[in-house]
Formats: sequence, C-alpha cells, structure tokens
Amino acid sequence: MIHFGSLNDLEISKLEQIVAVCFPEDYKSFLVQTNGGIPKEGYLALKASTLEEDLLINSFLGVNEDDNFDFVGWNEEYGDELPDSTFIFGIEYGGGMFIHITEGEDKGVYFWDSNWSFPESSEDENVYFLADSFSDFLSMVIFKRTL
Repeated sequence: MIHFGSLNDLEISKLEQIVAVCFPEDYKSFLVQTNGGIPKEGYLALKASTLEEDLLINSFLGVNEDDNFDFVGWNEEYGDELPDSTFIFGIEYGGGMFIHITEGEDKGVYFWDSNWSFPESSEDENVYFLADSFSDFLSMVIFKRTL
C-alpha cells in the first residue's frame, strides 16, 4: 500500500473535532502509521457476508491535498447523511464508502453502497455490517493481484 505519510496526535485531534467524533484507538494508530493510502498494485478486497461480490478498496482516506483521498472533504460532503458518531474512512471502487459508527448499539464498521452499485442494494437497504472494530475490518482485507 502507498501510504500518505503519518499524522501526529494534534492532527488527529483536529480531525476528530472537524467530524465531531472520538476515533477508536485502533483507527488512531492506523492514522499515525499511514495517514490512509491506496493499493500499490493489484487490489485490496474483502468479503461482506451479505453481498455476493467482493468489496474492493480504492483508498483509505487521510489528510491529503488530492480531494479524491481527503478525509475532511469526504466527511464534509456526506456528513449530513451519516448518523451521529460516524465517519467515512475509505472508498470502494464503485464509489461506495466504508464508514465507522463509534457509539451506540450499531457500533462497528459498515459498507455504505451509496450508489446502489450492488444488486442486493435498494433505497431501503444499502448499508452492510462488516466488523465490530477497525482492527477486525483490517484483518478481513486481502491482497488480490487480479480480479
């Protein structure tokens, strides 16, 4: 994976203030180590039990001058559509988003098929549970050279 650098604690605190969310420790560690990133070659993929096709990770968002990969830009653009205590941390190749709900009974990592790219999605159901934590989510990700 091509990382976008790293963030320090102050930079992470500023991000938390912008999206009004307290990040889980495992996600903070990820930002310190990588500040997000994109696959170097091939694909980063994972299987959602409720979707027939693999999810392909286009990018993990970070503090970035390129709007395509910028955490703040994506969260400001779509933040009004998200529940409280939720942030977008990644983008899928079809334009869907990986989101993390940090509080409440729905706490966990989800895939939001905002474009209804998958046949299983509808206007009534287009959010799919993936993992209990960011670390659990990362453990599901596999590298694929080809599709």
